[in-house]
Amino acid sequence: MEVTAAPVTEPPLETPVPEAAFAMPVFDLQKVLRSPGFVPGALSVLGLLAAFWPLVSGLPKLWMSEDGYYSHGFLVPVIAGYVVYRWWPRLQSRPIRPFWPAILPVLLMLWPLRAAYIQDIEALMSFGLILSLLCGVWFVAGARWMFALSLPILYLAFALPIWTMAIDVYLNRLQIWSTDVAYAMLKSFGLSPFRVDVTTIELNRFTLNVAVPCSGLKLVLALTAFTAFFMMIARLRWWGNLLMAGMVIPLALFINGLRIALIGVVGNEFGTDAGMAFHDYSGYITLLLCFFLLFKFARMLGWKD
Repeated sequence: MEVTAAPVTEPPLETPVPEAAFAMPVFDLQKVLRSPGFVPGALSVLGLLAAFWPLVSGLPKLWMSEDGYYSHGFLVPVIAGYVVYRWWPRLQSRPIRPFWPAILPVLLMLWPLRAAYIQDIEALMSFGLILSLLCGVWFVAGARWMFALSLPILYLAFALPIWTMAIDVYLNRLQIWSTDVAYAMLKSFGLSPFRVDVTTIELNRFTLNVAVPCSGLKLVLALTAFTAFFMMIARLRWWGNLLMAGMVIPLALFINGLRIALIGVVGNEFGTDAGMAFHDYSGYITLLLCFFLLFKFARMLGWKD
């Protein structure tokens, strides 16, 4: 019997990737409407809006404040929703099992929340909203859903006036550090800055006063929010997440110091009006730049999606 060997075919240089690998998660609206948690979920959302309306209705003003620390606030609910959307293929297989006793912690919070409304304690109201959202998911869908959605829900805290204590503690320190970085950069640019005091730099034709809104704390909060977003969706190793978290303060100080230095350069070369105009819109440029740098850094650490 004659045995012949089958011809050997070399594998193609590029193996085609199935289109399903690129498919984005799809929400089945009919499935959601038929879910046993839809009606209690809708009622819970309406109840939370009614209970926390004084806080929720004031958020746009908080986010749009020129001298505030929450200009990134508009992005936070969108990012939280996008994280849930990305996680949806893994989430939808969980059974929905409403747990009615979960309403009890919300009822217990009514008295301290009433006091918070009367005294206008926004931080306490913000904590109450986050806790109520967690208990609401527990009430509507069960403990497994509450734990699964806990990170996106906690992420909403970046858009709430919950950081007052941190702002009070770190504000002055970041002000001085940002001034130090800007002063060093102005010297490296070949200018002759004069340090009037710890937060004031004088140039030939322009004076930089690193006031509270320019302290860098606004950028730190935004960078922390962006970093948490990438950590939730990039699925990096533990050391990758550690590196991402560790670069928040250095990156914020560098970018904020660069922004302050450039304001000084523009004001010194083109006049006070030009410097102040650059000051007004450069904050949004720095946010976009930081988001892009964090995105590239997450890619370097192994994020493939």
